[in-house]
Amino acid sequence: MFGAVRSRFAALLLYLWFAFFRPQEWVYFDLGALHLSLAIALLLIVPSVFSGIWPNLTHPLSVGMILFLATALLSQVQAVDAAFGWQWIEYLASLTCVSLFSVSIIRTRRELLLAVAVITGSLGFHAAKAGLASMLAGGLQFADGLAGPWVDNNGYALAGAMIVYPLVAVGQNVRRRSVRYVCYLAAGLTVCTIVSTFSREGFLALATATVVFILLQRRRLMMVTVLAAVLLAGIAVVPVPDGYRERIQTIHTYREVADESAISRLHFWQVGLEMGLDRPFGVGLRNFDAAYDRYDFLDGAYGTHRSVHNSHVQVLAEMGFPGLVVWLSLLGYSGWVGLKVRSRASRGDLSSEEHYFDFTMANALLASMSAFVIGGSFIALALNDLTWLTFALVASMERLSRVDAGARAPAYPVLGGNLAPVSHAAKI
Repeated sequence: MFGAVRSRFAALLLYLWFAFFRPQEWVYFDLGALHLSLAIALLLIVPSVFSGIWPNLTHPLSVGMILFLATALLSQVQAVDAAFGWQWIEYLASLTCVSLFSVSIIRTRRELLLAVAVITGSLGFHAAKAGLASMLAGGLQFADGLAGPWVDNNGYALAGAMIVYPLVAVGQNVRRRSVRYVCYLAAGLTVCTIVSTFSREGFLALATATVVFILLQRRRLMMVTVLAAVLLAGIAVVPVPDGYRERIQTIHTYREVADESAISRLHFWQVGLEMGLDRPFGVGLRNFDAAYDRYDFLDGAYGTHRSVHNSHVQVLAEMGFPGLVVWLSLLGYSGWVGLKVRSRASRGDLSSEEHYFDFTMANALLASMSAFVIGGSFIALALNDLTWLTFALVASMERLSRVDAGARAPAYPVLGGNLAPVSHAAKI
């Protein structure tokens, strides 16, 4: 809190840590009365404005986030449960605001590295601890997840799949060897946690991220060899929970084994499409559950007030076709930006460190987004913090890659060795 008063970037790191580590969930007394989340947000936003730092409104991803919020407001016209919709619009507005400020506050590659490290480290602490517990116990199954958007096992697994390769990227870009190995170890233990959730969505997300990560490497054969060696060693050493292989096999045999969970999701997606066609501007933010019974053409065969179980169909049903167009544009443009940054990384005016950072960070964020695109197709998490702040990280990365060599020399080493935030309040 003291650092946040002095530095806008420190305030951003504090906000990111609080949002993803969620310390209020891990203490034995109620912190709600302190309104720490609001206090931290005010520490970030109010001093930023008085310091002349405004939310970024010009980057295409910033414009996309604003348009997405606008489509959410438009969906309120036909909201099934308007009061509930307004609660989530308030949440989306605050998340969008922080994301836009993040694009303005992150001004160097070192700051981008620190932001990614805090996000992945905050989530990775819990995921790595769970993975270690699973290993020591000979293979566990986690039926629950973390708090917030990752409260169930599927959300927990998706979050894990999204941070595995950003954790690797942090390790690749720090000089201190101990920090590097901790990042790599946390990534491996997070994979153990994904397995222990028994989540098919998590498996598909992790597999997709891994394939994308391999394809983005210049030495693909070497990367395949390394990952294969790690996988074989893991299979030999790490205990796989009983029944996990059978669970994964149901991805393609769900009809034969009459897996109601998988079959029902096809129905929920059809209901979402019906909502979108009937109400082109949506049924209201997070109102799918409230509207489900009206559009359920099987008359409660799979229960009432069900979730859509698909982030992309969720956007269509709740925000209509305008929201879906903006959503797909955000995902598509983020992917294009990542590829563009990789291409710029070969410029001759970049130092070897900057070249390596741009290349590895772009690869990691592309792998993370691909994990969400696939894994998010089986769970309704369009409004999760990690995806929206990834948009901000991608925008910041793209802006940094465009800065001229003579204008971007920082006042301190670009990739410091110990990941300790350097106060730069005077510079901001």
